[in-house]
Amino acid sequence: MTGRHLVTRSTVADGLTALGIRPGATVIAHTSLSSFGYVVGAAHSVLLALRDTLGPRGTLVMPAFTPQLCHPATWRAPDLARAAADPRTAAQMPPFDPRRTPAARTMGVLPELLRTQPGTLRSHHPHVSFAAQGPRAQTIVREHPAAWRLAAHGPLGRLWDLDATVLLLGAPWHKATALHLAEYATAYRGRRHGLWAVPEPDGRGGSRWRNVPELLVWEGDFDTLGAAYETSGAPLADTHIGGAHCRALPLRDLVRFACRWLAEHRDLSRAVAPPGWRDVMDAGAPVPAGELGAAHTDPAAKEQTR
Repeated sequence: MTGRHLVTRSTVADGLTALGIRPGATVIAHTSLSSFGYVVGAAHSVLLALRDTLGPRGTLVMPAFTPQLCHPATWRAPDLARAAADPRTAAQMPPFDPRRTPAARTMGVLPELLRTQPGTLRSHHPHVSFAAQGPRAQTIVREHPAAWRLAAHGPLGRLWDLDATVLLLGAPWHKATALHLAEYATAYRGRRHGLWAVPEPDGRGGSRWRNVPELLVWEGDFDTLGAAYETSGAPLADTHIGGAHCRALPLRDLVRFACRWLAEHRDLSRAVAPPGWRDVMDAGAPVPAGELGAAHTDPAAKEQTR
């Protein structure tokens, strides 16, 4: 291969500084390691650069999701249909252990690396946990209810409270997990909720399942939403680190913008619920899962979403 960008720990740190990341900040980072080019030291160098930039007073958060622990009813593969329908298959799902269950490979290399570092804490949701390292980590991951998993009563709400920064390091807009806060806060057209199965330890090394109320979230228009944010004049810093297009922006500004954008542009009224959901119904009423305070303020800024 020729023409690849060569990226070092200091290259990443300089890029983060150019994005306005300062010591003591709280950030939720989404990374695409392959987009940087050839990284000397691979993922570990990127993690060290993040820690170098944030310093000992800074807090780093990453999603450490585990979709591999979803109920077999969610499986789409036709050749697995018979096994998925057998209750013994679901019973043998390994229980979630915040200290040992690896983040899914689809999350990328960095979240799993962060999860395994000394001093990292992790929230307890069996499907959408967050790994956090730094002085605010305990505050962020301490409470993560099983129901309404990405709403304001969990880690994302604490990141809102802490005025966190969203970092997209080569990652596209649809990876910005904070955008789900806007889905819970906004009664857009076609918003629905239903019952979702979450696993709990059965005491014998397997899982029993409990249905909890949950919103049907969707990332399908997040790239379009993000592009609209970029052209709106809202706060955003961007730079390139190697071959990676990197962005930094205030979580609150992004979520406020997304609330307005979803209310005006999203319509999922004809969408079909994916496998694994039960008792799906309209969700026009507010979701009982925390509030974002000023999320819907500044109506004049609505023009920015057009």
